[in-house]
Amino acid sequence: MRESLLFLSLLLPTSAWFYGRSRPDAWTQGGVWPLPQHIAYGKMNRTISPQKMFINAGSLEDCDIVQDNVRGYVERWFFPFPVSADGSASPYHLSIRINSDCPREAPQQGMNESYSLKVSSEKAVLEAPEVWGAIRGLETFSQLIFYDEKENIYKLRTAVIEDWPRFSVRGILIDTSRHFLSVKTIKKQLDIMAANKMNVLHWHIVDSESFPYESIRFPHLSKKGAYSPRHVYTRAMIEDVIEYARMRAIRVMPEFDTPGHTSSWNSQPGLLTECFDSNGDNTNLPNLIDPTNEDNFNFLREFLDEVVSTFPEKFLHLGGDEISDYLEECWSRNKKIHKFMRQKGFANTTQLEDYYFKKLENMTDRLHEKRDRVFWQEVFDLNKPSASSIIHIWKGNTFAELAENIRQATMKGHRVIVSSCWYLNYVKYGADWKSYAPGTVETNSRYYYCDPHDFIGTREQKKLVLGGVATIWGEMIDNTNIEAVLWYVLLPIQWLSRLVRRQWRSVFGPVVKIRMTQMKHGHDYMN
Repeated sequence: MRESLLFLSLLLPTSAWFYGRSRPDAWTQGGVWPLPQHIAYGKMNRTISPQKMFINAGSLEDCDIVQDNVRGYVERWFFPFPVSADGSASPYHLSIRINSDCPREAPQQGMNESYSLKVSSEKAVLEAPEVWGAIRGLETFSQLIFYDEKENIYKLRTAVIEDWPRFSVRGILIDTSRHFLSVKTIKKQLDIMAANKMNVLHWHIVDSESFPYESIRFPHLSKKGAYSPRHVYTRAMIEDVIEYARMRAIRVMPEFDTPGHTSSWNSQPGLLTECFDSNGDNTNLPNLIDPTNEDNFNFLREFLDEVVSTFPEKFLHLGGDEISDYLEECWSRNKKIHKFMRQKGFANTTQLEDYYFKKLENMTDRLHEKRDRVFWQEVFDLNKPSASSIIHIWKGNTFAELAENIRQATMKGHRVIVSSCWYLNYVKYGADWKSYAPGTVETNSRYYYCDPHDFIGTREQKKLVLGGVATIWGEMIDNTNIEAVLWYVLLPIQWLSRLVRRQWRSVFGPVVKIRMTQMKHGHDYMN
């Protein structure tokens, strides 16, 4: 009898899904994600009709960014599903007030993303110092609109909101060298980023495996280094991605990693050193730039001059990681390198690295457009980067080690970006987003509990922490699985962790909440 009742209970509809959790297909009820700095929900909701929703952007009505976002939210995001909504609702007006001119350039570090939003049953007013904050406010307004399944109408939740980001860098890294990602796929990631108020796309565009970046000055790099002519990002394609990101208040930071991870650059004559195995035989697997060849620095200056003409972003990521993986084969066993080191009086390859990075810094200082250099952590750990360099922290097996890495870099006056605890391409079974995952290190699990400010340091040191970038390295990531691997974990991390503010006490609840919001935006990447 007990078994029959249990079976019957599984068939009958219930108000709560498994162990009291919300149903996976539940609709949002007008909750805002991520949690704003200050929000007070009203006691009243009102009916709203797609046919009677009006937006007035005032003096910036002709601004291309405003036009694109207003059109996109009205046509796609405010009322995204083909459901029949009650057209008898009274007209509703949203006024947008932006206290600056329409920017013609791409967003940059320091852009103002703050906004205030007052939504009453009669009208809504969105105010922002810059257009970038207005974009964030439009996203918030879109989340206040929800569909009432029982009454078959759209409703608007009233609220008063003041919001601004805790960190100025909130991004993801995509890797298009190991697996080429289509422009369509990249744009979809930008859409999801905008829906979650993320603002930096770190584009790790080339690496040892392939060189899909089309250089106008050095076209042989992609002709010889890309997987095929179809697996190349032309200048037009890159500009298309940058403009698409601009419309969503997202910066596109390019990375061209040197002196290592450069096998795919091998078509440039004389660029890479020969590498040798323990028997002295040539491995024919070059992967380090030859720092003894002055022509290589002239090439890098010309090449990076073109890069900064292509990418307007003021942060230029120059890599510098994992040189040690190739030092012995490509520098220590290379007679030409040894001769150069003796001539320069270098006692070890670390001094040769210092020489390379100093030359690289001096060279990038002479680019026709100034850029802030970003280096991976090893350049700080082993070398002597200039104080203005930004250090990208990616090491630390425990939160304590990570905290010490951040403390050391900020103590020397460096600005810092953190990625150590958000390497999301490491897929594991179990609740690694909240708990320690056996068989891995602490920073590859418990994602929710990583806070870039959790280190012992002064207030000034903590101001140097720009934020975080979650990485999705491409060895096993391509067009078919990037969303399923990246976003089911990243959204809770970016907005549930103290990287912004913790919103819920329960851990599973946010995942359902995220899914509700993303399904409203047409992104059902969990199925």
